[in-house]
Amino acid sequence: MLNISENRIGDRIDQKNYPSLNQSKTNKQIRIFTYWIYTVVVLFIVVLFLPWTQVVSGKGKVTALFPNQRPQTIQSPIPGRISNWLVNEGDTVEKGEIMLKVTEIKDEYFDPNIIQRLNEELKAKQNSVLAYRSKAEALHRQIEYLRENLRVKLIQNTQKIQADSNAFAASEIQKQLATIQYQRADTLLSEGVISKFEWEKRKQYMQEVLAKNIESRNKYRNTLTDIQALKAEYQEKISKAESDQFSAESSALDSEASVAKLQVKLNNVTIRQSYYELRAPQKGLVTRILKTGIGENIKEGESIIEIMPLDYQLAVEIFIRPVDLPLIQKGQHARIEFDGWPAIVFSGWPNTSFGTFGAEVFAVDNVLDESGRYRILLRKDEIDLEWPEPLRFGAGANGMLLLKDVPVWYEIWRQINGFPPEFYTGQNSNKEEVKKSKPKVGYSK
Repeated sequence: MLNISENRIGDRIDQKNYPSLNQSKTNKQIRIFTYWIYTVVVLFIVVLFLPWTQVVSGKGKVTALFPNQRPQTIQSPIPGRISNWLVNEGDTVEKGEIMLKVTEIKDEYFDPNIIQRLNEELKAKQNSVLAYRSKAEALHRQIEYLRENLRVKLIQNTQKIQADSNAFAASEIQKQLATIQYQRADTLLSEGVISKFEWEKRKQYMQEVLAKNIESRNKYRNTLTDIQALKAEYQEKISKAESDQFSAESSALDSEASVAKLQVKLNNVTIRQSYYELRAPQKGLVTRILKTGIGENIKEGESIIEIMPLDYQLAVEIFIRPVDLPLIQKGQHARIEFDGWPAIVFSGWPNTSFGTFGAEVFAVDNVLDESGRYRILLRKDEIDLEWPEPLRFGAGANGMLLLKDVPVWYEIWRQINGFPPEFYTGQNSNKEEVKKSKPKVGYSK
């Protein structure tokens, strides 16, 4: 029966008396199941066109935003022996507060008056420098006096040479006249004009003139020789004085080098003694003492105390795959799930997630870590909810970096085919902002 007539008979007859009608009737449970199938299909089709936010996920931990806010260990810059502890674990220390005292273990620094001894040695060397400088100056003055004395003596000898030269020239003229007179007398004697006595007088006079000529010539030559000897004598004295002057200056320079070395050593010892007291570099909480006991030796550069700065700004570092690095930019939004805080997460609908907190990308590390992943540093989003106050360093965290909004069907298709997410440029960013936000070598800040 098609039951297409407008005249219904269902209310006129008892259908229980007609089994064929019951067999041709549609089952109510089948109709309800069919309605549910249609509803689910419709809802599925609607969901396929809902917006889905693509994300890049990564795991990490809670840290500090800046390096000087992170937990640090205090090392001893010198080897020593622990003599006194002034702090305990859990104490709060101020910047510059003494936490530990050590004593010296190197024998070259055992002398308690080593600084006084070095000061005395330094003063002696400085006086030695002054003495050598004074000696050099005295020798310099002596050289000037010798040169001035030589100049005066040369002037005197020059005048003497001039006088001897004039005397020698006069003797030469007398020699010539005496010779001529003798020759004339010899001629006159042969002619008998003069007596032999007169000839002998002329000859005697000539011999006296020749003797004086030889004497004046020798005197002139001796004067020239005396000048050369005087120059050589004074040059020897000047050279010796100059040699002594250079030796004094060299000794002064050696003493100055020793003074510089002593000053360096004195400064090193002074600075080294300041390291006998280990001080806090900043205000913080003593979280752990790594070296215990009294009288125990510590090595140079060995970690002794771990402190946690009290002034810090929390951040989260997560690690992502290298294939996802081009999708990350500075200022990009993210959601974080902290270990220990209940959360219901819908990665595709971050606004509907419960227990997650807002963040933004602060820095991108362009160097792979040991596990072959890149580190991303996230800081709190100022316009979002405050992060939980009890958060501590090292707590685990899951980060979701928000990318582009796409339909659900597209995301399913992308996941099935293994395609990468859409490149995120930001809703309010322009080309210049994107260009500025590209990560550089190291941290992009």
